[in-house]
Amino acid sequence: MKNFALLLKHNRTKIYYAVVTILLLLLFSWTVITSIPMIITVEGFSNTIGRWFMFVLLIVGDVGILSWQYVRWRQTESILRLIRHLQRMADENSDGIIDWRADYAPKTQALINVSNQIAKNTRQIREEERQSERSKDEMITNISHDLRTPLTAIIGYLGLVEMNADVLSPAERAKYIHTAYDKSNQMKVLVEDLFAFSQTQAHDAVLNMTTLSLGDLFAQLLASYEIEAQEKKIELTQITNPETIMLEADSDKLARVLMNLITNAMKYGEGATFVKLTAQVKDKTVEIRVVNDGAKIPSKDIVDIFGRFYRVESSRNSKTGGTGLGLAIVKGIIEQHQGSVFATSDDDLTSFIVTMPLKQH
Repeated sequence: MKNFALLLKHNRTKIYYAVVTILLLLLFSWTVITSIPMIITVEGFSNTIGRWFMFVLLIVGDVGILSWQYVRWRQTESILRLIRHLQRMADENSDGIIDWRADYAPKTQALINVSNQIAKNTRQIREEERQSERSKDEMITNISHDLRTPLTAIIGYLGLVEMNADVLSPAERAKYIHTAYDKSNQMKVLVEDLFAFSQTQAHDAVLNMTTLSLGDLFAQLLASYEIEAQEKKIELTQITNPETIMLEADSDKLARVLMNLITNAMKYGEGATFVKLTAQVKDKTVEIRVVNDGAKIPSKDIVDIFGRFYRVESSRNSKTGGTGLGLAIVKGIIEQHQGSVFATSDDDLTSFIVTMPLKQH
């Protein structure tokens, strides 16, 4: 009895449609068998024609009923299967894909397609959340590392001055204090970069928009790097097309972008003989390039170079200075201006390319 009850439970849809189909076939057959002779009599058809007509009608009608009921059963089975699948996914908190098709039920297939799209979006959101968590952990580790290194040096050198005040010569004391001062400045730069980076990540960040001349901004920035460029024997040039380009942007933040890119080119573009700033208007956008002929950036690093704390050097060290946030700040500020930034590099040139609208909306 228990097995029979389970059989009914698991096959109730089939049983329902089987019973309904049999009843429909019986009803249709009874209707044809009782109605056709009356029609033949009234119309005066021969018995042979009447019998053939009744036979064909029964065959066509029965096939039609069977086909119709079969399609309805498949549609019902599909929707019930989908409900069970979705219920199981909900119970398991799963973002799996439904890998079967409802060939006889286009509406059910449409629901499956929508469910799969939702699952894909959910999977992507979860992966982004996991990536964000990993990125936060990595960021905390990097911040701790970058703060601890100079802080340890500061405490160490000032400790030497504090504990050996009576035996240190003025020259030694000055050396230790100067070293502690340099390390303090490293910490200051890191904290300022962290603050700037956090501002680029804020969804409610406010831009102080002004209309500025891109050529004038280029000239002001290059003038501030003139002495350093002379020491490194690097030629600084600028080209704007047209000569006057008026751009709507936050002048301070855009200046920070260009300063970071110029600094990056002069600091990491080993062997560079020039750094060139160019700007060209394209329709309603402007394309800004910071180009140098220094060492090529490896292709494996180009994609990740705008990530926070990412450095092309194989190890994290202070050989070239910097916090590893400069290009991440560049990307954040440009995206706040509804623009984009990417880099290209080969044996001849390395270019950082910024595209942004001339007017902000």
